[in-house]
Amino acid sequence: MSHDPKKKLVGIIALGISILLVAYVLFQAKNLILGPRLTISEPRDGMHLTNELVTITGVAKNVSAISLNDNPIFVDKEGVFREKLIAAPGYSIIKMSVEDRFGRKKTEYIHLVFNSEKERGPFMYEMATTSSTTSTSVSTSTQPLPAASTTNQSQ
Repeated sequence: MSHDPKKKLVGIIALGISILLVAYVLFQAKNLILGPRLTISEPRDGMHLTNELVTITGVAKNVSAISLNDNPIFVDKEGVFREKLIAAPGYSIIKMSVEDRFGRKKTEYIHLVFNSEKERGPFMYEMATTSSTTSTSVSTSTQPLPAASTTNQSQ
């Protein structure tokens, strides 16, 4: 039995090229296999807000459509998005949805709590006290304001 070294070399090269081709196809197909990806950087789920203006930031990959509360938004060429919303006082849910070109969808919800100044209760107020000297000190208390008396004292 005689083995031709040229045929053996051609076979090894063909096998190497085939392996590289399959690896390349799988590498390119990984985005199709994984589907749409959504990463929300800010705000975190369950966050308590101190300001009514909320900036939603994150990255969307392998998407053909993206929406915030069912309204389309735009991403830059790297897939980064940055949108601003005004939060209503109380509990809010933000819905982020993405879809790829094959119709596969992914949705994430962010739950937020915003307490406006008016709803923070108990009221914050300052009490000014004056000592016998000319200096004045100011202290902050979290005690509620005393209720106004509404009783009639008629005799």
